[in-house]
Amino acid sequence: MTQPTNLTIDKIIQADSFSNFIKSVRDFCIFIENGKTENYVTFLLLTQTHLQSLYFGGQKLQLVDLNYNLDFDDLLTKPELENILSGLADRLTNRFYWHVFDPTKENDIEPVCGDLLDDLGDIYNDLKNSLLLYDKGTPAEIESAVWTFKWSFDNHWGNHCINATYALHYFIQGVG
Repeated sequence: MTQPTNLTIDKIIQADSFSNFIKSVRDFCIFIENGKTENYVTFLLLTQTHLQSLYFGGQKLQLVDLNYNLDFDDLLTKPELENILSGLADRLTNRFYWHVFDPTKENDIEPVCGDLLDDLGDIYNDLKNSLLLYDKGTPAEIESAVWTFKWSFDNHWGNHCINATYALHYFIQGVG
């Protein structure tokens, strides 16, 4: 499959697929920050729904033509992230699961232990920092955020998202 050609930032952020993705990011961040759910099964089901929405939205992200190519510091502070992760840890009855790191590698079949807290925390951290940058609203910040959404999906949080979704399927089956 060939990669689509890079698009201008204006075309990307005006696309319905990007608007839907940003809404999914906002909804996920609010869900993680909120800390309230009716019960554990509802929490797992809602988490799974958010992750599915993020993953399918992430698949539609487009490559960006960079005009500014600037680096920005994370806007989410370490204490803020630690507070969010602490609240999230309190909501996770089951965290650990087994998977193969890269199932496409024939020689990489050793099981590794996954951690839903790590998965959800990394997804949240990547997306929240990009969202905060995007919301600052200058052309350079928007460009960097849009580029980072795509890059971090392809290289980081997309992996956490698919692994967490896989684990959630079994956690839900076990408590449902």
